[in-house]
Amino acid sequence: MTAKGLWRTIASTGLLALLPAGAAVHASTSDAIGSAIQPSAAQASASTTAPSVKDAQTRAVEALRWQLSDFFTAEDSGPVRVRMPGEPPLSAPSEASVQLELRRLPARLKDCSAPQLSLNAARSDRHAPGLKRLQLLCANGQQHIVSVRMERYAWRQSTPQPLASGTPLAPARLTPVLTPLGKLRGNGFESAAALSGFEVRRRLRAGEVITRNSVRAIPLVNFGDTVTYQVSGTGFSMQRSARALEAGGLDERIRIELAPGDWVRARVIGPRRVAP
Repeated sequence: MTAKGLWRTIASTGLLALLPAGAAVHASTSDAIGSAIQPSAAQASASTTAPSVKDAQTRAVEALRWQLSDFFTAEDSGPVRVRMPGEPPLSAPSEASVQLELRRLPARLKDCSAPQLSLNAARSDRHAPGLKRLQLLCANGQQHIVSVRMERYAWRQSTPQPLASGTPLAPARLTPVLTPLGKLRGNGFESAAALSGFEVRRRLRAGEVITRNSVRAIPLVNFGDTVTYQVSGTGFSMQRSARALEAGGLDERIRIELAPGDWVRARVIGPRRVAP
């Protein structure tokens, strides 16, 4: 290095302040400055390899995050949020969505290129809440098992106030709430219209999500009622009277007696009206 080049280096690195005023630059001084400017082999190795390893791991984690999000996306499920190990817990969502929690990162994840996920159990429903075991396939032939806890949040009908048994479920008595489906016994009802013609089977608490087991169809036929049995086909329609042997609501099948000892099952189609 020439003297002019050395002074430029000294000035650019801020080492000029380290030299006494008027001091001459000797070879030993030049060597000391050079060693201060040039990192050691260990430092150079650390500065080049450590970030690359970290970057490779970060890229692999983000690639797996994207794969998980894409794998569990469904048209009716809403956005997918993924929590990786070491990240803060996911907060309660404000919209219909899917939340995934990865328990542990696969070993040597940084070496996994072009990752592809598939269900480890062929009969598993990927959109049903619960623990999922996935197979992670890498382009270099690596295979890993990934365990993911899945929760789906969706709008379901609930009652904002207590309802007694036998109360008809009118829309004014219902309100939608964002519900974790994995903690719900039964799938619930998505719309108030789906509960038209139903009444409360048992007392409901305020804020309780309504499920199939907590409601029943409002009876349109009672035991002992005289009902109209309507039979229709191509080019003909006929009806006759019968006696109900069971009570039933809309679309429920009950036994009716056409004549003493002659009974059939029929579907309730309206108040005191049934059809085959």
